[in-house]
Amino acid sequence: MAQILRINTNNGGLVAVWKIEESLDQLTGQLNLRVQDIKKLNAYRLESRKKEFLATRCLIKEMLGEDGVINYLDSGKPILKNSAYKISISHTKGYVAVVFSCSDFAGVDIEYPSERVARVYQRFVSPQEELFIPEDKKIPYYTMMWCLKESMYKMYDRENSIFNINFVCHPFQLQKQGKISASFEFEDCRTMDFEYVTNSEFYLVYHV
Repeated sequence: MAQILRINTNNGGLVAVWKIEESLDQLTGQLNLRVQDIKKLNAYRLESRKKEFLATRCLIKEMLGEDGVINYLDSGKPILKNSAYKISISHTKGYVAVVFSCSDFAGVDIEYPSERVARVYQRFVSPQEELFIPEDKKIPYYTMMWCLKESMYKMYDRENSIFNINFVCHPFQLQKQGKISASFEFEDCRTMDFEYVTNSEFYLVYHV
């Protein structure tokens, strides 16, 4: 497993991205899996999904120095047992990303940039947000905004969230890395800054 990115944030959080290069046996050999973990692993049919499951746990072990026990809320949100960290997990085409937050919020999404987002952009981009997207850069901006709103969804963990209504991206200029301001628009309104990193292999958005 090759570490691609590691960021220690100013508020004590951690961000890590790893590239999966091992076989299933190599990944499994690095872990002490619980019975429930083995059952969950065996429920996946695709080898790629099994590798993502195992690689996530290997990454957590590498970052914390011990096997992390992950439990899940009914919504699917991961909880790191017996740890002060809040965590969020994402994966895409051979990469896994995990953030560890000391605050009440943790969110991350990693995506492989592709044109598929253009087919569904209206589900997560509002008409107002569409106004600040450059005509010749729609795919990169759509990909970034999808990552952003997936991160927001994981943070807020609220049923029936509507991506193009409840999660509002403020205007930004896409760079190799930077910040995006965004608001959670529910009964109350909360605005936060998210960090991002882009390259040819993945787009990453996170908040810790």
